[in-house]
Amino acid sequence: MPIASPNVECILSTGDIAHNPEMQTMNTSDPKHRLLCLTTSGFIHYTGHQVYIISTRIFFDLDGMAATTPIPWEHWGPSNARIFQDHRCEVDVSGSRVLLAFTAGTPGLRVMDFSPLAVTNRRGLGWVVNEPSTIDIVDPTGLSRDALTITTSLPYVEVVLNKEFGPFDLESIWIDMDRIYLLTRTADEESEVEDSSDVAASCSKLEVIYV
Repeated sequence: MPIASPNVECILSTGDIAHNPEMQTMNTSDPKHRLLCLTTSGFIHYTGHQVYIISTRIFFDLDGMAATTPIPWEHWGPSNARIFQDHRCEVDVSGSRVLLAFTAGTPGLRVMDFSPLAVTNRRGLGWVVNEPSTIDIVDPTGLSRDALTITTSLPYVEVVLNKEFGPFDLESIWIDMDRIYLLTRTADEESEVEDSSDVAASCSKLEVIYV
């Protein structure tokens, strides 16, 4: 990896089962084109929050030497990954699809499909992202304020949904091959939430979106 972060979380895929039988063939993902998702954050606020989306195809392309010899990021990372950065977002992964829900900065809900068949199957929805993207990452340990510039170029198809969240509204998200599940916190009808941390005075609502 290009940086050593003190806080790393691996988000596993929720599976490849489609609820709609008509979509099963179209959405079944190739094991070589599934995704590994790593999220990192630093001890201090200005380091932000990075989401690394890595295609598992890289693990099928490695030879026997990879087991004993580390391979530098520059040799495999840029063409097999995408890095997204924001101070606050929720992430879920299913097969070759990623769901990002931003709750700070510019709120929004983004669905990205990294499958090679995504362009064919998108049916005119969303847009294809082929151009490389570059971000500046500050040392997450806080030992240095010199930013590291990283460019990645794994292609994907993106759909942005007209859905916004406040910083304390979203409890959890999930995505499978044809649905998005949003668990949001709403004010209890019998009481008003005066403080964003007052969970006892709120209730949860599950919303399902077909995609």
